[in-house]
Amino acid sequence: MSQPTERVGTRLLFENDRVRVWELALAPGESLEAHIHRLDYIILVESGGLLRLADPDDPASARDIAFADDQVEFRQVAGAGKIDNRLTNIGTKRHRNYVIELKNG
Repeated sequence: MSQPTERVGTRLLFENDRVRVWELALAPGESLEAHIHRLDYIILVESGGLLRLADPDDPASARDIAFADDQVEFRQVAGAGKIDNRLTNIGTKRHRNYVIELKNG
C-alpha cells in the first residue's frame, strides 16, 4: 500500500499560523485517496452524503458512513496521526464538507 497523503481534502481553501481549512467535495463515484490527519480537526458538513471508507488492500474492512446536512463533529488526533483510508461517495448526490485543522499556537 502506498503512503497516505497529507491532503485531507480535495482543495486547500485557507491556511495561516492557527488553522488550515480544506474543502472535501466528492461527486457520486469520486474518491479521496488514503490520507493522514496529524492535527485535531472539525468537520462541518454542508451537503451530506453516503461515503465508503475502505482500504484498497483489504476490501472486507469497508464501512459506510452517512453524513447529514449541517452535521458538525470534532475529532481529536493523538500521537503520530490518524490514517483514514480511501473515501468514496457511494451515494446519489454530491457530498461536500469542510475540514478545519487546528494548529498548535
